[in-house]
Amino acid sequence: MKGNIINTLIKLKSSGISESTLKYVAYRLSVLDRNCDLDNTQEVSNFIANMKASNSYKDTFVKSYNYYVVLNGLSWNKPTYKYERKIPKIPTTEAINKMISRASRKYATIFKILMETEVMPYELSQVSIKDIDLEKGIINV
Repeated sequence: MKGNIINTLIKLKSSGISESTLKYVAYRLSVLDRNCDLDNTQEVSNFIANMKASNSYKDTFVKSYNYYVVLNGLSWNKPTYKYERKIPKIPTTEAINKMISRASRKYATIFKILMETEVMPYELSQVSIKDIDLEKGIINV
């Protein structure tokens, strides 16, 4: 890696950026460095714009490169990429039942409760024994 990238990462670490964020910023900056001159903001902007990737992925490169620009005293017209909302794939009842039938007893129970009650997985994870009334068949979420 170039010295400027390492210096950028050191400055980011000293400003309190998490290790996982530093890892991803380092990766993205090294990809940009392999493909263009990091000190040429127009070249980097063109490279990101021409990537064959989703807008959300391009946006992660813009954010990572923006750290580099700010911490190295460069200026650029930061491009913006709008996220493309994708239609969620909702499994059929038949597919869910197949998954439940092949799951272990523990997970089959969890999946069945999620399917029947339509609660969020996080909500179900917060349920304790005292929240379950077996006589009435009620779960308090």
